[in-house]
Amino acid sequence: MTAEGVTAGVRAETNDAGREVAGLQQALAGIHAAIWGYGVLTPHLDGDARARGQRSYDLYRTLREQFNSMLRARKVTPVAADAGYALPFQVTGNTSARRLAVHLEGGCAGVFADLVAAATSAETRMLGANLLRDCAERRLDWDAAPLAFPGVAEKHPGATPTATDRPAPATPSDGSR
Repeated sequence: MTAEGVTAGVRAETNDAGREVAGLQQALAGIHAAIWGYGVLTPHLDGDARARGQRSYDLYRTLREQFNSMLRARKVTPVAADAGYALPFQVTGNTSARRLAVHLEGGCAGVFADLVAAATSAETRMLGANLLRDCAERRLDWDAAPLAFPGVAEKHPGATPTATDRPAPATPSDGSR
């Protein structure tokens, strides 16, 4: 093998590792947004739905720690959460809170689908695939219509609400209270 061939192989390996790290960072950014979103929506739920919202919040916090650890093990500084996020609509009650949960799970499915595509290790690919499946199941638990290809049918519908330092609009677009 020539020196040029070895160098090209190292570059490809580095690019693949960089692609996987970028996928992990993107997934972590989605997880940060989901934590924030569930923090907003859960108090608007009642009964079993509130308990489900709290479990989802706790799950995403656990995932945040897992992804932080994975990135640190690669000697990479994990992406930080934004100070705030602009919601796609105002959450004013049970209906809009459930709608936001569907929105968050759809968006997280998108970032986890992207992680599967970016993964260079079987372990990361399997993690992304399992998380994508879990998002699809949680989305259904929030009474969303099933999708043929979760995480692919809609390109990141907002698991990552836009970072902002201004409050969300004052009027709900879904009419819920």
